[in-house]
Amino acid sequence: MNLYRIAIISFLVIPAVAAGTRWADASYSESDYGLGSSSWDREELAPGVELFQAHFEELFGVPQFVSVLRVNLDQEGVLVRFEAAGRFGWRAAPIPEFAEPSGAIAATNGGFGHGGPASTNSGIFKVDGEVQPFLKKEPEELRFVGGAALGIDEDNAWHFKNREGESWADDWPEVRHALAGGHRLIENGELHASLFTFESAREERHAGRRHPRTAVGLLPDRTAVLITVDGRHVDHAEGMTLEQLANFMKELGCVDALNLDGGGSTSMWVRGRGIVNHPSDNSRFDPEGARRVRSAVVVRADDHARE
Repeated sequence: MNLYRIAIISFLVIPAVAAGTRWADASYSESDYGLGSSSWDREELAPGVELFQAHFEELFGVPQFVSVLRVNLDQEGVLVRFEAAGRFGWRAAPIPEFAEPSGAIAATNGGFGHGGPASTNSGIFKVDGEVQPFLKKEPEELRFVGGAALGIDEDNAWHFKNREGESWADDWPEVRHALAGGHRLIENGELHASLFTFESAREERHAGRRHPRTAVGLLPDRTAVLITVDGRHVDHAEGMTLEQLANFMKELGCVDALNLDGGGSTSMWVRGRGIVNHPSDNSRFDPEGARRVRSAVVVRADDHARE
């Protein structure tokens, strides 16, 4: 095991604490690190779809609360898809309101909702083959927004794509579903170079400081993960930098990963439970602070799944 990997694992060794909240325990080792570790609470939501949650006393030096939806993309009847608020006649809505009309069993917030009332997303956005209104080019200080995307083709294969140049040149005709986020976190198993060089002070504040985060990643066995990292809750959950988030997802086994909108937008919803993380807009460590957003990533399963 190389020294870099030892350093990352050392961040993730968590002492047990017996108080109110169930803290992650100290059972990490290289052989069982990840979602198989006893540090996580696990719930099966449907065949092929599982929710994992852990409250770490110290992860990357501070308390963290992390939620992971693990989805088997080869499970019959299970789909990961995108939704746009505009398809339901809304400009924006909290994630629970996307759930019923989209037939979801779980969902997270999606891309960055920049561009004024005319745009649903910053960067390419397609739902079931229909291109949604999207902002092709951000101003210079926000050039990192919309910089990479996840696409899903007719055969349900996943593709990650980096924006070429300063704007999206076309509608990515090779895929039927597409959602741009922000930074590419992992590409071909390695942390993406954009995590280490910032082109503006705005990008440094976004990427280089701890914030709530939402991200999507893919493992080699066609397992997908949707991740929320809570933040801005001192002594409970303080968030991650993008480099920390990318390292965390790499340790989970992701070979490709994309950062989605975060901050106050970070939220995860599960059917029958509601919001399961701690959105930050109300400044309380509870599930009540979900922000209105313009897009969502939804998981459908069994009779809720549809193309």
